[in-house]
Amino acid sequence: RHYPLSMLPVSTPASRPKTGPRLNRAEVLRIVRFGSVGALGTLLNTLLVWLFLSLGYNHLGWHPSDHTVVTGVATLSWFLCCGTNYLLNAFWTFHHWPPHWRQALHYYATALLSFVVQILGLNLLVYLLVTERPIETAVLNGVAVATGALLNYLAASLWVFSPHRHPLRRPAR
Repeated sequence: RHYPLSMLPVSTPASRPKTGPRLNRAEVLRIVRFGSVGALGTLLNTLLVWLFLSLGYNHLGWHPSDHTVVTGVATLSWFLCCGTNYLLNAFWTFHHWPPHWRQALHYYATALLSFVVQILGLNLLVYLLVTERPIETAVLNGVAVATGALLNYLAASLWVFSPHRHPLRRPAR
């Protein structure tokens, strides 16, 4: 049977069941954008680790399970990707443009905390799963980078890009 629109039951705010706290649309979109930037950063980081390890393996005799080599390469890759992620998050995710050097320092400080988690995880994985090829270590690095993502998002949302922390900054649109 077909009913005219005027006869369909209408849900009113009073008739809807109460649910727990929900994220608003803007917060969900911000999480998706942060995740997209993080995924791009993780991919770039993994490719850089693979590139640096491959060059070192083929030309300098580096071994992909040497913890000193792995930590050095991961640190260089992190530093490069952290800057890229900061700029993308400032512009696209949190709409804080143009970037400010103090905010960038805060971002690097929070990302450094995530990086410590990443390096500990990476070295643990390399210790448990001895790698023989640069691509294997690069994949383990990708897993380790992803482990710090939640911590990084929370710190960026609550401290670096918080509208309460930077009240004079106008969000870009």
